[in-house]
Amino acid sequence: MRLLKGIISLLLIAGIFGIVGLYSQIVDLGVVSTFFQNLLLQSNWLVYFYQGLLFVLLVLTGLIFLLIVFKPVTKKVIHIPKTMGQIDLPLQTLEAIARSSVQKIVKSDEIQVKVKLTKAETANVDVILSDREQEAFLSKSRQIREQLSAAFQQMAKIEVNQTKIIFKKQKNDPAAVENKKGSRVI
Repeated sequence: MRLLKGIISLLLIAGIFGIVGLYSQIVDLGVVSTFFQNLLLQSNWLVYFYQGLLFVLLVLTGLIFLLIVFKPVTKKVIHIPKTMGQIDLPLQTLEAIARSSVQKIVKSDEIQVKVKLTKAETANVDVILSDREQEAFLSKSRQIREQLSAAFQQMAKIEVNQTKIIFKKQKNDPAAVENKKGSRVI
């Protein structure tokens, strides 16, 4: 981050120096105009430096434009129209709905759920379970998907586009601790 700040500050200093130099050639600023005129006559590399600087700025501006235009739009709130107004459901509420619907099947406190909303107001749901429960829940994956889509349709009136069930290894796994103790040399 410091490197990026240093590069940006150097580009800004060079830009300010170049702008003052160009302005001093258009309007007579006395000593400043004389300084830049002598500098321009003595060093040809300055012209090439500013051409390169302008090219770099052009490329950076183009990349920023492409990032802005092609950045995927993700929503953080879903709007449900009602007869008397509108209800806004934040992403945390949708994750709580998904977590409670999965806990009806899984019965575990170690469930993590991530919900991403798309432009078409559909949800992509990632359900993260612990690795040691993998065998018990492989047969229930279809049931989890159906339960999630039913809960989202009933509570938030949105469809589930994609559901991923991910099994994650636990850091404090007792089997891993035993293997470490067994491999020590005394």
